[in-house]
Amino acid sequence: MPTDSGASQGGIGSFITRHRTAILATLAAGATAASAYYYYNNLRELKDLKDHDKQAEDKSENATEKKLASKPKKKKVSKASQFPAKENGEPDFTGVDNLTADQKDKWAIELKDKGNEYFKEKDYENALKFYDFALILKKDPVFYSNMSACYVSLNELDKVIEMSTKALELKPDYSKALLRRATANEQLENYSDAMFDLSVLSLNNDFNGATIEPMLERNLNKQAIKVLDQKSKNPSKNESELPSNTSMASFFSIFTPEISFDSYDEESDADKELLNGLKELYSAKTGCYEIAESSFNKSMELYKILLESTEDKETISKKFAIALEYVGIFNFLRNDLVTAQDLFNQSISASPRVNSYIYLALISADKNEKDESNKYFDEALKLDPNCSPIYYHRGQLNFVTQDYVNAKNDFLKAKELDENNIFPYIQLACLSYREGDFEDCQNQFELARKKFPVAPEIPTFLGEILADKGDLDLAAKQYEFGIRLENTQKSIHVGIAPLIGKATALARQPTPENFSEASKLLQDAVEKDPRSEQAIVGLAQLKLQEEDVDTAIELFEKASDYSRSMDEKLQATTFAEAAKVQKRIRADPVIKAKVEETLAQYHAQGFM
Repeated sequence: MPTDSGASQGGIGSFITRHRTAILATLAAGATAASAYYYYNNLRELKDLKDHDKQAEDKSENATEKKLASKPKKKKVSKASQFPAKENGEPDFTGVDNLTADQKDKWAIELKDKGNEYFKEKDYENALKFYDFALILKKDPVFYSNMSACYVSLNELDKVIEMSTKALELKPDYSKALLRRATANEQLENYSDAMFDLSVLSLNNDFNGATIEPMLERNLNKQAIKVLDQKSKNPSKNESELPSNTSMASFFSIFTPEISFDSYDEESDADKELLNGLKELYSAKTGCYEIAESSFNKSMELYKILLESTEDKETISKKFAIALEYVGIFNFLRNDLVTAQDLFNQSISASPRVNSYIYLALISADKNEKDESNKYFDEALKLDPNCSPIYYHRGQLNFVTQDYVNAKNDFLKAKELDENNIFPYIQLACLSYREGDFEDCQNQFELARKKFPVAPEIPTFLGEILADKGDLDLAAKQYEFGIRLENTQKSIHVGIAPLIGKATALARQPTPENFSEASKLLQDAVEKDPRSEQAIVGLAQLKLQEEDVDTAIELFEKASDYSRSMDEKLQATTFAEAAKVQKRIRADPVIKAKVEETLAQYHAQGFM
């Protein structure tokens, strides 16, 4: 499958990747992927957290404090205290049990105000002491919040969390305490706890989304990176797996099948393993890639032994080069680029081959070394100037670096040299779309359809283009056509790509019927190709919509293990950690009720 069709790349995974920043707001509201798009496009720049904390004035919501705050400023704590005091100025609590509730309230506020005076003077020790005195008379969340502010200034973050928590026990929606606790947790690298508080803040609507959502994203990213760092020290079994069958078949379909080699010896175990590996590889069927890899590794080791004992080193070296190259390819596909590069160089030393240079070019391109990549393509062309895959892959590199003129020339040359390879046709169509000529894009697809009338690649990639344009109904029809054609093939062509594509198109048109069908399509995709991280992420996203959070978390974590690149791993891990926060929110009865209230408001406003 082309690495960059210029379209959406067919999947819920690709859709939510583009809108990852809104995931927590989406989860908190119980919204869909389509709602994530709405939220994302309404985000504004993050305001400075310290400025925000300054602007969030001490808004006591109890009636007594509001009444005191509205009185003229002539009454200051600096004047004679109303509460009984000792000689050192501290309150005398003798007989406190005999005070009326109003007296206790009055004296508590007075003690709090005295604490505020000390706070302004940066005498945090005495400020804490008087806030603590006030708490003896009245358990008020404001007093605990003020104590947490003292501990912020003293940089005692554990105490900030402790005092903020006490304030929240008395007033669960106390936004200032939530924000202060979230900030402290972020500094202590307790990112999940920070996300929980920020999600509640978002639900409270005390601060606008432009402030809270970027903070959520920041903590979400930090948590995901933290998890990935921990996992890197103890990688799971899934992380060593090959890419999905769909990805493997797509990758090898660009190359001319190599199912024989010169000087085959029926008595040689090394030759038998190498031939078996090639036949299995290009059969493009489920399970074939694991068998092929095993055979290539065995043949490589056997050829090493033969080279030490044979006199016909030239013949064995040529076969050894093939084995080295394919072992290198599988390391490349497992994302072990260092080992792969070494094996390709060994293969070239044994006997130079075109594909070894192409793979070295791909590794250089992966490192953003375009000049180095082009040098390897040039070396490949010296060996075979009429090799279509060389031009195709160089065209791909030009495509993704937006060198469209050279990309087009390379695709045309690849098409000329191998008119039976469908992918140059598709890429020429995608190139026209990328350049804004949709009419020519359609014409190119039509030419390809005439040449390859039963190829599932045509409707699948046309569906990509239509989905990218927003023609979701037409895209879904093309994907359905692709599904039917793929089911008639004897080997894997586009695999589960049209299943994912149709599911995406349906999910972007949120109705209960569409989500139900999309979920079935993705479930089918995961069963057919269990290592497809794109299908797994898409299914997990819909499981969230169905409120099956546990399954969603499990799927996101699995997708992270199967992902090839760090960006993909980070994306899947981000969703998993966000879903865990959602689970915590739903486990809290007070916050869950707030979620349901918010969700009802979104429904009433027609957002969902």
